[in-house]
Amino acid sequence: MASWEWRRSVAHAAILAEVGDDHDLTRGDILRGTAIDPVVLKTPGAEITAAQELQLVRNIVTLLDDQPGVGFEAGMRTRVTTHGVLGMAVLSSPTMRSAIEVAMRYFSMLTSLARAWHVYHDDEIWLYGDDRDLPGDVRAFLAERDVAALLYNWYLVFGVPPPVVRAEVAGGLLPRLRPILDQFEIPSTESSQFQLAVFDATDIDRPMPNASPLTALLFEEQCIDLLQRRGLKQGLAGSVREVLLHQMNGRITQEDVAEQLHMSLRTMRRRLADEGTSYRRLCVETYGTLAEELLTTGLTVEDVAYRMGYSGAPSFSNAFKQWRGISPGRFARAAADRLRPSVVR
Repeated sequence: MASWEWRRSVAHAAILAEVGDDHDLTRGDILRGTAIDPVVLKTPGAEITAAQELQLVRNIVTLLDDQPGVGFEAGMRTRVTTHGVLGMAVLSSPTMRSAIEVAMRYFSMLTSLARAWHVYHDDEIWLYGDDRDLPGDVRAFLAERDVAALLYNWYLVFGVPPPVVRAEVAGGLLPRLRPILDQFEIPSTESSQFQLAVFDATDIDRPMPNASPLTALLFEEQCIDLLQRRGLKQGLAGSVREVLLHQMNGRITQEDVAEQLHMSLRTMRRRLADEGTSYRRLCVETYGTLAEELLTTGLTVEDVAYRMGYSGAPSFSNAFKQWRGISPGRFARAAADRLRPSVVR
């Protein structure tokens, strides 16, 4: 189950509020249950949680009876500059390829609340989206918003219509997305699992109209700072961590992960190396951190072993020692000591 406590730019919520205004919804109705102060919507640089944004979307969807097309309105209002430093990093990238790479590295800062990754296939880019963790009552609205934002902003950034060869739509959402896909003359079919957009990448190394490599690097540094402050994951490493957490047993292979991310093992290793990490390191970080969090709650070693899919405490203990260099029992005792209130004499 996804956690929605990571932070988002308030700009996304401000656009949603404007859409609500266009449909004669009151700010009180739009913001009900979100705990968002209306003043925050007009505060540059302000942030809210993803959970708050989801509640705002839910309010609009409920009040408008999940009317098809409203999500498109939200997506078309989104501009590259809406994303602040990330938008500027994309616009100042030297080539179309580098712009795409920057956008995908910091995808969690964009409009979408889904997980996404891309794979190069000869002269094509396959852009995958996994929105299965999104609440079912807002999934169609959010899919509309994502598709509209992607297609319209591609045109605004690159100055040409998006070269989408075909689209595959999962979750029964094709009827909702077909109007905008047809508008861009994109062939579309049903998909069994992931959303997929296939782009023609023959011109991917074309220079960007506002290229400024040094400026792009400066803005990307600011993107990194924002990600760290908001507690977000970036790049392929973030996608690998999510696959690992969905397994919850520490025994998935590198080949399994690469297959789930629709890329070769060699490509996955190379891209992780480019991000300064490795599959082994991500396993240690992901499973070690999860085990520490569970042990800190007071669960026994046996309970944690069971919850993480191990056959018993011994096998889990051996794995934990490899991750952290001490036994889980010793870690749990140390954690309990740290949490125990000191006695004032």
